[in-house]
Amino acid sequence: MLQSMRQLAQTWVVKGLMMFLVLSFGIWGIGDMFRGNPLERTVASVGSIDIDVQALDHEFEQSLAEARQSLPDLTDQQARQLGLMDKALNAMVERALIDQDLTRLGVTVGDRTVLDEMAALPQLRDKDGGFNKDLFRAMLYKSGLSEKEFFATERQRLARQQLVGALTGNAQVPQTMVDWLDRARGQQRIFDVVTLKNASVGAVAPPSDKDLQTFYQQNIGTYTAPEYRAITMVRLATADLAKSITVTDADVKRAFAKRQAVQEETGQRSIVQVVVPDEAKAKALATAARKSGNLPEAARKMGLTAVPFDMAGAKAAIPGVAKAVAALKENEVSAPLHSNFGWHVAQARALDFDSMKERLREELKRDKAIDQATTIVNKLDDQLAAGHDLDDIAEGMGLRLIKIPAVDAKGKVPGGGAPPELPDAAQVLKAAFGQDAGQTSPILDDHNGNYTVVQTDKVIPSAPIPFDQIKARVATDWQAAQQTTRAKAEAGKIADALQAGKPVLAFAGQSGIAIRLSQPISMLGDDDPGIPQVLAPQLLKMKKGAAVVVPMDGRQMILHLAKLVDVDPATDAAGKSKISEDLANKIPNDRIAEYLEYLRILFPVSIDRSRLANLRQQGG
Repeated sequence: MLQSMRQLAQTWVVKGLMMFLVLSFGIWGIGDMFRGNPLERTVASVGSIDIDVQALDHEFEQSLAEARQSLPDLTDQQARQLGLMDKALNAMVERALIDQDLTRLGVTVGDRTVLDEMAALPQLRDKDGGFNKDLFRAMLYKSGLSEKEFFATERQRLARQQLVGALTGNAQVPQTMVDWLDRARGQQRIFDVVTLKNASVGAVAPPSDKDLQTFYQQNIGTYTAPEYRAITMVRLATADLAKSITVTDADVKRAFAKRQAVQEETGQRSIVQVVVPDEAKAKALATAARKSGNLPEAARKMGLTAVPFDMAGAKAAIPGVAKAVAALKENEVSAPLHSNFGWHVAQARALDFDSMKERLREELKRDKAIDQATTIVNKLDDQLAAGHDLDDIAEGMGLRLIKIPAVDAKGKVPGGGAPPELPDAAQVLKAAFGQDAGQTSPILDDHNGNYTVVQTDKVIPSAPIPFDQIKARVATDWQAAQQTTRAKAEAGKIADALQAGKPVLAFAGQSGIAIRLSQPISMLGDDDPGIPQVLAPQLLKMKKGAAVVVPMDGRQMILHLAKLVDVDPATDAAGKSKISEDLANKIPNDRIAEYLEYLRILFPVSIDRSRLANLRQQGG
């Protein structure tokens, strides 16, 4: 064998192949030894500072981590497509511009300033309020920075902060500008609103079959059924298991005794708690509860619900509320306590067996049901892995089987209704439409004690509904379309007449027409609930006497600008306050934008668009 391989290695075919491999390594692999590390290639140059691929990729990863706090399911590729890579590069360019200007201006920050900033951070203080070096070292370790790197980074950040603060601070808004904008934005527009019902234009002559066929073809998308899927589900609900579980009184008493022992050992207590949105209501509730000595009863009389919490303590409640709750004596009612969830009123209670026994019984049932469900789910997983038929698995394991002959991605069956049973619809439909016919999903867990397996039995492609099956519907739609066309034409005539000076009351009393005067509309947020806000930009550009027709559902709306009401800045305190606040927020941003444009002249910015485009699509 070895001799044969040696002989083969001497042939021109193998030599050619080896030469090809060597060249391939040279181009795709070790070529970076000669071309340089691709991660060090420059994406952008800002004055004398180069931004390479590796640095940009690091910035992008940090931006992605922040974005995922609001959008946990955001993928790397989605973030790139949404422009997060460009945003990260822009942030780096702006920092590089400001850093170079700091050097030009000679602005620096000393270590003492950094230390003072650090000492003010609550996460770096010990229990006595002093600066804790161990916590600081732990923070450095977690961030992957040395102490020297950290101080350098913080000095630069604080220097930038000082420079930007100097530019954005004390944004004075000229009063003349406020008054001028108040006159422009505060001017109110009042419209004649004429509504014409489409059906009021009269009956339409019956259509011919040819008319209906043509209308059907022109609107074929409206008469196309969506894709349907026939699915089979196997369902396991922990709540169903709990119904068949028996818990004895002795079990409940043992659970109560254990709860008492834990409470005594940890210093925790049993409380009832009510959360309300405002302080005044919380004060009233606390006063009533102290008088009666019964918080749940006081809450019930105020239309509120008291929630029991058996194991409350200094470490087991909401921050800001925990210490006060832990300090309560038995039956004592707390003062109103504030947290991010609202205002809390709590009352400490001794553990009472009679009031807790049924709740404990249900908890024990749930715990046993969870144990059973875990065993069943593991067995179900084994059965699926072995490739057994879903119907056979359900029958053999006594699980509930649900079959739906056809359902679309929105959970509707043919005809538009909902199936008799479709538990965990969003999760089930996502699985059913995410796999091909004949495929079976893994076990889906809704994290509420329910487990489902979804099998896609059949894919029913989207297709036009045959004309003969929906001829009556097409005829109704055709008639509505004809009435809409005629109503639009009639509304156009009314708009022309109003623009020509005909009084709006001349149309009062006509069949299908309603007339009213709109509420004032302005650029300061005044609007009319009956007029779609999306029309505001168009309406605010109209001249007095102009009219416009707006198609609505089943009717036409004619808006005629009847009156302009000027505002007097001397008496419009609310409007001027709103404008001043808006300008105070915008002026600093405008200053920063102008400053950065100026820096781009001092320190020219060059971006490798080709390399950036590649990073957007493929990653660093």
